[in-house]
Amino acid sequence: MTMGDLGYLLSCLIYDVRNDISKKLGLNISCDTNRQLIYKYIYTLKDLRNAIAHNAVVFDTRFRNIDPTNAMKQCLKLDIGLPYVNFKSIGDYIILMCYYMKLLKTSKTEIKAFIREFEKITDNYRQAVNKNVVAIVIHPDLATRMKILKNFFAKLAFFSYLLYSISINWGIHLRMYT
Repeated sequence: MTMGDLGYLLSCLIYDVRNDISKKLGLNISCDTNRQLIYKYIYTLKDLRNAIAHNAVVFDTRFRNIDPTNAMKQCLKLDIGLPYVNFKSIGDYIILMCYYMKLLKTSKTEIKAFIREFEKITDNYRQAVNKNVVAIVIHPDLATRMKILKNFFAKLAFFSYLLYSISINWGIHLRMYT
């Protein structure tokens, strides 16, 4: 099954089923009244995947075939704490991939390693290319956005430790829906 097929399958599901999937994944449903995020994000990632698979240019997001909805932007802004999301730079796609990895229960260590690798590639590019080209290719606030993303995962790690500590030390078990 292709990502496009998966997105289409999810889009064909009735609201109640999409609602159930969204809740089980942990999507911020307060931003998604029609429960479209599950397939809209898949379509968004499909465009990136296809560009990479066919050796197309990805840094400037010219591969983008879908305009992000307000719900798509708002969900990431609220959950991660970003000032804006517009999917006009590759950074927003990295953020979306990390967000989905979190929803799919990928370890924080693996997600942080992914972010570090992206930053390393970006830094290598900065050093290898003329500064004028870098100014056009790499969005000026990319480093700030990656810092916000890393802080998001650091806060998750802190709260996980806090809940673990409460459970162990005081025998209080909290039900989590993450």
